[in-house]
Amino acid sequence: MEAVLETLASIHHHGESLGDLAHDARNMVTALSLYCDLLEEPGVLSPAHHHYGSELRLVAEACRRLVEKLSLLESGDEDAPGTISFLQERLFPDIAETHSGPGSLVDEPWSAGLIDDLRQELLSSRGLLAAIAGPSVTVRTAAEGGARQVRMSSENLIRVLVNLVKNSAESMGGAGMIELYLTECRDADGAVHLVLTVEDTGCGIPGEFLEKVFAPGFTSRGGEQPGALWLSGHRGRGLSITRSIVAAAGGRIHAENRAPNGTRFIIELPVRNT
Repeated sequence: MEAVLETLASIHHHGESLGDLAHDARNMVTALSLYCDLLEEPGVLSPAHHHYGSELRLVAEACRRLVEKLSLLESGDEDAPGTISFLQERLFPDIAETHSGPGSLVDEPWSAGLIDDLRQELLSSRGLLAAIAGPSVTVRTAAEGGARQVRMSSENLIRVLVNLVKNSAESMGGAGMIELYLTECRDADGAVHLVLTVEDTGCGIPGEFLEKVFAPGFTSRGGEQPGALWLSGHRGRGLSITRSIVAAAGGRIHAENRAPNGTRFIIELPVRNT
């Protein structure tokens, strides 16, 4: 899907529409779903590996929803579909002047549905996150409460968790641990907020970069040695997209270093009452 989005950014003078590319991408996602069906047939995977089939289907479903969003973008009338300005504002909200809002890829009303139980969503994602982190990294998920509704879709939650876990794993350059922990808290007015903490045992982030890592385009790639700095995702978009998604859900995210080493990301989300 990242390759599809990169292609979309360069089609403005090739005569292809978003609808044409979305059609082709939809065919690929359909093929992926068919392979999921095969993997879930009895005897194809050993019992210890059955979870890979369901986790791959989760990825395929997220891709399908992204493709449907691309199809909806074809009807945009602010700019001509396929132009660079249209693509930047609609497909790459992290580098647009406004990070979220109607028409962006983090706009929740476009999603298939909002989360009714954040605790369940977090705990059910452990297998997928462990696969992304790799065999040398231990991924732990835990929750104390948190079985509440939030204004974020399952799709966008996975995007947030994948960005954070993937970058944490890359920052270690070897063995380590990533822990995800969900709790509840109340503000001064008594409103309930959910707090999702993602922390790792990696190299940490220099203090002057704790806020800069969320800036569009910020990355330590291209010259830094592995493990020298907590990486902010390929092409420097991962954490910017993550902050956009959290902000669209009415929440906020910040980074801090943990003792004696590693990084901690704290996400605060308000509870959805309707």
